[in-house]
Amino acid sequence: MLARMKYLTLLVLFLTLISNVLAQAPDRRAPPQRSITDLGDGLYQVNTGAGVSPVFVFLVTEAGILIVDPPNPATAQWLQEQLSTRFPGQDVVYVVESHYHWDHTRGSTTFADTATFVGHENMLKNLDASIAEAPPPGNTRDSNNDGLLSREEAQTGTLANFDAMDNNGDDYLTQAELTADTARPDIVFSDRLELNFGGKRVVLLWSQNRHTNDLIDVYFPDHGVLLASDYVWINRMCCNFQFDERPMSVWIESIRDLETLDFDILINSHFDSGNKQDLIAFRRWLEDLANAVSTGIAESLSLEAIQASVELEQYTDWAGYENQLNNIIASAYNSLMLR
Repeated sequence: MLARMKYLTLLVLFLTLISNVLAQAPDRRAPPQRSITDLGDGLYQVNTGAGVSPVFVFLVTEAGILIVDPPNPATAQWLQEQLSTRFPGQDVVYVVESHYHWDHTRGSTTFADTATFVGHENMLKNLDASIAEAPPPGNTRDSNNDGLLSREEAQTGTLANFDAMDNNGDDYLTQAELTADTARPDIVFSDRLELNFGGKRVVLLWSQNRHTNDLIDVYFPDHGVLLASDYVWINRMCCNFQFDERPMSVWIESIRDLETLDFDILINSHFDSGNKQDLIAFRRWLEDLANAVSTGIAESLSLEAIQASVELEQYTDWAGYENQLNNIIASAYNSLMLR
C-alpha cells in the first residue's frame, strides 16, 4: 500500500509538472499576434507577428482609408474587420502595392470592391513575367527554367507557405499561384508619385532597383514617417539575400536618397522600427561591408580568405552578427563581382 501511495504521489507530481510546462509553452497553432499602433494624425502601423512577419501601414482621412501592402488574405480580412469596427462608414479608397512579391500584397484583392490600386509601372510587367524573370522573395529560383517552382526549389518563406499557395495541389507553384490575390495596379508611375489624400500627402518613391525593379518606398511628409520597403534592417544582419543579384552601389545610393527626406519614424516592412539615424547606420554598414570586401577582392583574396579576415567588429552587437556575417560577406562578394 505504501509503495502504491508513493507511486500515485510521483504520478501526480509528474502530471503537474507536464501540465505546467505545456501551459508555458507557446501554442504553435495559435493565430498570429497582430497589433495596430497609432502613429498620430490618422496614420497607423500594423504588426502581423514576431520575427520576419510583415509590417505595414494604413492612413485614415476624411476622404477614406489608404492601405500600404496588405500582406495576405487572412490578414487583409482581419484588417477589414478592424477598419469597419474602428472607422465605420469609411471605405478603403487606395491600396498601395510596394512591389510584386507575394509576402506583401497577396491580400490586396480583399479591398477590390472600393479601392484603386497603385504601384510602380514595372509591377505590371513582373506580374506577367515568368518565375525566372520575376522570382519570389528570398533565394528561391526556378533553377531548371521550366516555368514552375518545385518544393525542392522553394526557399525560406515560399517553402513555408508552399501548400497554402499550391491552389491545384500538384506540388508545383506557378507565377499565377504566387501572385494570386495580388491586384494589378490601376495607377502606375515611374520615379515619383504624390497623392493628396484627404489633405494629407503620401509620396511614393521608386527605390531605383533596390531589391526588385518595381520596389517603392512610401513617405508621409505630414507625419514625419518613412516606410522603407524590404531589406532596410535596423541594427540587424539579414538574410543572405545575395543583394538580389544587383550591385551593392544601387542599394547604397537608394538609401542615401532616402536620407534627404525629413522624417523621425522609420518603419521597415519586416522586424523593428526606428528613426533616421538607424537608416544612416544601415547605409554606413553597407558601405563598410562593401569597402572591406572590395579590399579583399583588390588583393586577389579568395572568398574564404576574405571571410576569415573581415570581422567588422563595430557591428558585433547587431542581431545576426554571429550566424549571418559569413553569408553576408559571400553575398557582398558575389554582388561586387557583378561590376
